[in-house]
Amino acid sequence: MAITSIGDMASHMMNSRRTTAVKQDLNRLAYELGSGRKADVAAALKGDFNMLAGVERQLTVLNGYDIATKDAQLFLETAQATLGQIHTVTGDLGRDLLSASESGLSASVVSVAKSARNDFDAIVSALNGRVADRSLFGGTATDGAALVDASTMMTQISAAVAGSPTISDIVTAVDDYFMTPGGGFETGAYIGSTNDLAPMRLNDNQSADFNVRADTMELREAMRDSALAALALDPGLNLDLIEQKQLMETAGERLLTGQDNMTSVRADVGFNQERVENVMAENSLSRSSMLMTQSDLIGADQTEVAGKLQAVQVQLEMVYTITARLSQLTLANYVR
Repeated sequence: MAITSIGDMASHMMNSRRTTAVKQDLNRLAYELGSGRKADVAAALKGDFNMLAGVERQLTVLNGYDIATKDAQLFLETAQATLGQIHTVTGDLGRDLLSASESGLSASVVSVAKSARNDFDAIVSALNGRVADRSLFGGTATDGAALVDASTMMTQISAAVAGSPTISDIVTAVDDYFMTPGGGFETGAYIGSTNDLAPMRLNDNQSADFNVRADTMELREAMRDSALAALALDPGLNLDLIEQKQLMETAGERLLTGQDNMTSVRADVGFNQERVENVMAENSLSRSSMLMTQSDLIGADQTEVAGKLQAVQVQLEMVYTITARLSQLTLANYVR
């Protein structure tokens, strides 16, 4: 009977190939278990990468929109907070002005008029606010302030009312400065752009608008009426107590009347804030859907991979055991 045998060298080569193959399987499964992705993507997709490319492109787009929506959210939140501050300041000042005008006390009138000047400064400073190095209320001119500083504007207003003989004339002069097209405010105080910011793109279908500028009528009115109250102490006008009270009463009534207008402006901003939040949730759902599709295409089943990895480990241990035992074989052990 013919006996076939394998030489030592051939046996060694076979064991080496078997060991290498098992190690490759072990490394592949370890990678899939650690990364959650198939090691051989091409084989998993049968060479068709079109769907995977589309999914990964959409994920890249969604990542870009994620940055855009967060920027829009921060911008609108800061603008809303600023408008809320102005809303509160003007409301409180309006009530203080009416109270002072009714009290008849000179000290009260002087105190509230000084507060009006401080509030005017605060309003102008707030409207010159910035977020992420962009002007909030300067329209498309985002690289600089929207308004000249409060002292410069107040100097312009004082010059506009100089020589006004009556309270009515003072009010008219201040109205003309702030409200007349091409008047002092537009030519000497507002230094932003007359163009609104472009809509902030949130995803492929939706965007958020922000059309509030420092020259918006409602904000002009807030500055106008607080400045009007501050003029009660203007040395160039030299008003007596009765005239100061009249001026403050007019300013106070206007400020309180303007509260509803400020509410409307803030509501418009709030509407766009809500839109941003809704789109952020929508984009998050789209991202989750795309990630699930990506996982279906190239993801590795962790439970299945773990089972295969354990089996390969056992297989590798068996190969090592067999190799060790074969290395111990010698003909002398069989010679009697």
